[in-house]
Amino acid sequence: MCRGVLDDIETVEWEKRVPLQGPGNGIERDLYNEFADWARESGVCLAPFFDTRLCYSSTTGEKRRELVMPAVCLAVYEDDTLVQVAPFADAGRTESVEECIAELGETGTLPDTGSTTVSTV
Repeated sequence: MCRGVLDDIETVEWEKRVPLQGPGNGIERDLYNEFADWARESGVCLAPFFDTRLCYSSTTGEKRRELVMPAVCLAVYEDDTLVQVAPFADAGRTESVEECIAELGETGTLPDTGSTTVSTV
């Protein structure tokens, strides 16, 4: 579908949910922070796709606030700069991963982008 549009594709696997604080700061929190910065600058919202919840551990009995990650996310980079994240919400409208990929396939680029690197997580 996007043949000839993408320079590189990287797949990153992440945990379904991660603690907001404490040890074990994996790639999930770093990626979320980068995505959240992009969303603020773009005037869009990552919720409800990325969410925080109070989670209970049946093993330890502890409650803690955790970041819940979406099953699939698409991050589009141009020259190492994040230019698009999907899914996101904007004034009642949502942009899914599928819609973002379809736009790449139809137009060959996203608005204001040239060559792209896509990371799926």
